[in-house]
Amino acid sequence: MEAAQRSILMLGGCSEGGTNFNVVPDYCSFTVDRRINPDEDFEEEKRRLFAVLDRARGAGIDLDVEVLQEGRASAVSEDGPLGHALAQAVEEITGRPPRFEMCPGLLEIRFYAERGIPAFAYGPDLLTVSHGPNEFVPIARIVECAQVYALTAANLFLATDAHG
Repeated sequence: MEAAQRSILMLGGCSEGGTNFNVVPDYCSFTVDRRINPDEDFEEEKRRLFAVLDRARGAGIDLDVEVLQEGRASAVSEDGPLGHALAQAVEEITGRPPRFEMCPGLLEIRFYAERGIPAFAYGPDLLTVSHGPNEFVPIARIVECAQVYALTAANLFLATDAHG
C-alpha cells in the first residue's frame, strides 16, 4: 500500500508583527493553510497540526489559535459514470483528452461528496492566474465550458437511460 501524500502546508500566507520596520515587535501573527488530500484523515491531520502548536505552548510560547475555515477533502473516481461522461464531453468539445488532477482548493464539491453525490470541478483551465491580480477568463473558454457542462449532462442522462 502506498503511503499517503502529504498536502500543501503554507505558513505565512499572512504574517505580521510590530508597529514599524525599526521597532522590535512585541507580537507576531501568521496564518497556516493546511490543505488535506482525500486519502488523508482530516481529524488525524488536524490533531497533528495542533500538536505542533501545543508543543510551542509547552516550550513557553504564548499563543492563541483561531480557526478561520476548515473543510474535508473529497474525491470522486474518474472511472465512474460522471467521470466517463465528463471525459467524453471534454474530448468532444476541446479535441483533447482530459487530464484529471487533484485540486488543492477547498471547493463546494465537498458538500456533494458528503451526501454521496459525485462531482468534479471543471472550469476554464486558468489556474495559473486564479485568485491573483491579473485574473481573467477568455470569453471563448466560458462558452466552451458551458458546452462541456451541457454535453456532460446529456452524456450522463443517456448513459443512465441506457442502463435502465
